[in-house]
Amino acid sequence: MTWRTLIVPIEYINVVDPDSDYVAKFHDNVLVEAFPDFYVREDIPLLRKNLKEATWCDHGETCRYHLIVAKKENNIIGGVSFYFFSLGDYAIGMGSYIGVKKEHRRGGIGIKLIQLRDRTILKDARELGQYIKGLIIQVNDPSLMKINEIKRDSMDPWKREMFWRRRGYKKIAFDFIQPAIKPEYPPIEYLSLHMYPYSKEWSDLHKLSRAELQDIIYCFVRCTGTVGPLETDPAYMRMKSELAEQNFFAVI
Repeated sequence: MTWRTLIVPIEYINVVDPDSDYVAKFHDNVLVEAFPDFYVREDIPLLRKNLKEATWCDHGETCRYHLIVAKKENNIIGGVSFYFFSLGDYAIGMGSYIGVKKEHRRGGIGIKLIQLRDRTILKDARELGQYIKGLIIQVNDPSLMKINEIKRDSMDPWKREMFWRRRGYKKIAFDFIQPAIKPEYPPIEYLSLHMYPYSKEWSDLHKLSRAELQDIIYCFVRCTGTVGPLETDPAYMRMKSELAEQNFFAVI
């Protein structure tokens, strides 16, 4: 008798319905494990709000929000959320969350989600006739993390940095601060921005001008939002103050 192992296919689903069960399952099954610090991850109402409100056009700016989940049988085992943001003259992709449940890692799911993110952002650029420079993501920076934050992390943050570096991402030498996502939450101060090129312009980049980095930070905060007005958000004001102190920022 020959025994055969049944291979269950993984389905990748572009979630567009804010009321879909996939939203809650992405949060409960993936985000809670991948982002153990509760103040770092968006809760279910915020995720649903993004699907309802985070695609818009206003005064020459365009934002599109996407959520793609990986489904195996009836379980959500991974997912990625991200933004396409156009300033009018050019566009940038903005990563939000990506995660795969621990027992399903090293099976190519994360790589597939990264590929789907890239394809979707480039598709947005084609549809809107926009020149897109590249993608910006936030990555836990072990050099900025406290010991207890490193211990709580869902994977070794040094290995995570190497994961992205091996795939062509470069760190921006700037003290990024993620503004608080809820009034009762603190800002997040252990993240670094990493960039991935979609254009020749960014492929050869070794430093960013103050104006270029200011645009990137504006895009990120404009997409993810602030608790109060952007112009008076404490984290955003601190970053603007640091920006004013240098003309260029290394890309390493």
